[in-house]
Amino acid sequence: MTAARSASAAGLLAAACVAWSAIPLTAGGAGTALLAAAIACAVLSAARLALGASPAEPVAFLNPVVRAGRTLADLARVLPWAEGTVVAVLVLEALHRSRPWHTGLLGAALLAYLFATHLAETRARPSVLRPQAPLIAAGVGLLALAVGAATLPAGTGSTGALIAVLAALAAIVVAGLALPL
Repeated sequence: MTAARSASAAGLLAAACVAWSAIPLTAGGAGTALLAAAIACAVLSAARLALGASPAEPVAFLNPVVRAGRTLADLARVLPWAEGTVVAVLVLEALHRSRPWHTGLLGAALLAYLFATHLAETRARPSVLRPQAPLIAAGVGLLALAVGAATLPAGTGSTGALIAVLAALAAIVVAGLALPL
């Protein structure tokens, strides 16, 4: 039951990310095609999580219909649909002008989606991420700092310089956390 919950959580996060990045959707060929690609990647990512691991029995003696279904399922398992969803959502977000907080919330939702997908694929408990908690917190802090810097008006002078110094120091701290000892 836990695997189904984590797979459905990842699917709901994927749907929320696609919907959030599409607002406001401008009418046009590129935006509509990219939205369709993002939806397809999200649906196939959820299908990949629902399918689970490939069965170990040989396919040589199966009837052709079952063999074709198994081949399609294996194709859904092999391709990186979650990564495709993230790329499509980010490009969809870049197509329209949005406020910094809108993009910041999308970044946090994408991070949650990737964690939920990882936990669903590995069938692991969330406590597995506990050793990475300082690095995750630093990444979320950098995201908040980037949103804050993007919110400032263009001619802020010393405030903008202070934010730039803080961002550089935070990036150094995060790099120090990421390096193994």
